[in-house]
Amino acid sequence: MDKNNTPLRIEISYKTIVFIALFGIGLWLLIQIKSIIILVFLGLILISALLKPVEWLSARKVPRPLAVLIIYISLIAIISFVIGIIIPPLVSQTSQFVSDLPKIISSINDFIVFNKIPVDDVSKVISGQINQVASNAVYISTAIFSSIFFLLMLIVLSFYLLLDWKTFVKLISSPFSGRQETRVVDLISKIERGLGVWVRGQLTLSLLVGVLTYIGLTILGIPFAIPLALVAGIMEIIPIIGPIVSAVPALLVGLTISPVMSLAVIALFFIIQQLENHLIVPMVMSKVVGLQPAAVIIALLIGAKLDGIGGAFLAIPVVLVIKIIIKDFIAEGKIENK
Repeated sequence: MDKNNTPLRIEISYKTIVFIALFGIGLWLLIQIKSIIILVFLGLILISALLKPVEWLSARKVPRPLAVLIIYISLIAIISFVIGIIIPPLVSQTSQFVSDLPKIISSINDFIVFNKIPVDDVSKVISGQINQVASNAVYISTAIFSSIFFLLMLIVLSFYLLLDWKTFVKLISSPFSGRQETRVVDLISKIERGLGVWVRGQLTLSLLVGVLTYIGLTILGIPFAIPLALVAGIMEIIPIIGPIVSAVPALLVGLTISPVMSLAVIALFFIIQQLENHLIVPMVMSKVVGLQPAAVIIALLIGAKLDGIGGAFLAIPVVLVIKIIIKDFIAEGKIENK
């Protein structure tokens, strides 16, 4: 109440109510089509990675459909070649690792004074997981086919967008006119370039870390070098946290040989991490993302909370897109204030 003892009234206009209602409906729709949004965003990431080589071929008088086809065939050939080389020893070494896991844990227990790992419990967990996989064969098959369908849709979507990328950009910018249309086209171009540099840099980073890890583990004589190196390369996609997590299984395997070997494994991962931080990341990734480690961790935690491992993977490119958009709006605001 005020000085005249008049009751304080809060008035909410109908426009505010309509805005809140529409905002709620829009948020609900976004949640319902979350998988489609993820598909489109992954398509944008894939396009950003492939657009530059497609444009390079097109600039050399190669018809665009043929250029897109060449890039896709080359990509599939490279992936198939890598899978053909890696999968057989990977399956063999992974199977051997799983069968030797009780022995590995028993060896680790020899170096642990307190809180020893119960080998029987680990064996029960492994057998339980195998039985669970067998009992959920229908669910797993459905999940596999869904993933294959999702992957095919991603390939088809990105293929057609690559064919008519300029038409797609014009469609997005068509509701605008004049300077605003130019600004939207420029913003899309910045996002495409930023994501392209990020994904190409990330692939390079993961490949180098995986190869260096394999070479180092092989020199040290650590068994299961291929699966351990593959884990290191894949986990490199998740910055800061990924390299730490990938070092743990290699450390445990090294500990089964000797405490000195476990220290050598720690030294190996530390050296690789230093090479990454001081050579590759400053040249590629930090210039693109430019985020503080604390901000990266927060983004990863939010992404993981929203959508698990997939959310953690998409966290950095999403933050990158948001950063580009905010930076563009700030730059536009400075221009308008002059």
